[in-house]
Amino acid sequence: MDLAADTTGFLASLWLYPVGAVFVMVSALIPPVPSTTVFVALGALAGLDGGPKAWALVLAMIAGAVAGDLATYGATRLFGQSRWGATRGPRRQRAVDAATRRLRKSPFTLMLTSRFVPLGRLSTNIACTVAGYRLRAFTGFSLASAAVWSAYSVGVGICTRFWPGLSTQAAVLAAIAVSIVLGWLLGKASTWILDHRAAPAPAGVE
Repeated sequence: MDLAADTTGFLASLWLYPVGAVFVMVSALIPPVPSTTVFVALGALAGLDGGPKAWALVLAMIAGAVAGDLATYGATRLFGQSRWGATRGPRRQRAVDAATRRLRKSPFTLMLTSRFVPLGRLSTNIACTVAGYRLRAFTGFSLASAAVWSAYSVGVGICTRFWPGLSTQAAVLAAIAVSIVLGWLLGKASTWILDHRAAPAPAGVE
């Protein structure tokens, strides 16, 4: 049974892209929403008969990511960093504090890699707002990091289709598993690098 054929009604519909974009936008405000997983799975179906278009998935994900980042920026400016969201509390505050430290040293690197860290996207967006980043600069950072994240997510899904002997269903599952592992590794590596850069110099060192 072909998964793409089973769901071809929706996968072939133009509604897939705006719905997917809204899903990504919501995930900026509610981190547990698995937007990366969804687009990795869709990437594994891209190009199949009745499946979605890879370039359209990337554009939809970019649009949703930037919209979600701007929504976070606006909500933080309007309500403050601790008065809204599904992840309020000490854990989010620690994540925001860590993002603020990293932001001082490597703002672009942080924006580029924060989407691979749990709570990273939300905390970084909040940190940028609290730090007083202008909307134009923030939007530029958001757009660049969204393009990388979107290409990565859809690309991982596409790559699994070239593994020999995998059915469509197995390719989707493999794509999700690979994206989780790679995302975890990228998150750990980027966090280590950013923390190393943000570490204060030893006493007496100029």
